[in-house]
Amino acid sequence: MIPTVDERIASIVRALSEVILPHLPPEASLAQEQVQLAIGHLQILRGQIDHIPAYEREELTDAVAIATALLPSITGGSAVVLALDALRASVGGADGHDVRGETRAIHQGIERLVKAVAIDGVSGANAVLTATILAYERERVIKDRKWFLPFGFDTM
Repeated sequence: MIPTVDERIASIVRALSEVILPHLPPEASLAQEQVQLAIGHLQILRGQIDHIPAYEREELTDAVAIATALLPSITGGSAVVLALDALRASVGGADGHDVRGETRAIHQGIERLVKAVAIDGVSGANAVLTATILAYERERVIKDRKWFLPFGFDTM
């Protein structure tokens, strides 16, 4: 029988907490801290594992929404035009087959657009860019806070 992902993560947590951590010398405080951090992350992953695909799809949907709002709103010179073309291509390629890669590509496209607007965006483009990104990111931050709420990182 092949152990489930949850069982494998639980096994790693046990090994770290019952074998490795107790055998670290007291003066290895950084190593102890890092093992405890790894244990914490693994426990969070165990709690979220069933919901990760939906969460990542939602992140992609949000990235597409920001980019889609930015594309018709920003104008400028050649740097902006190139950045818009790259962003448009990344949005057009977001078909959900590589959710993480597509989200990363869109985020990189938005970052490139931010830099391009600083180079040759038309007057007011920076304000539109900032307002649009902040409006969408407010909602994303709330979703992210809720995602980690069960683990005590935030009291919302």
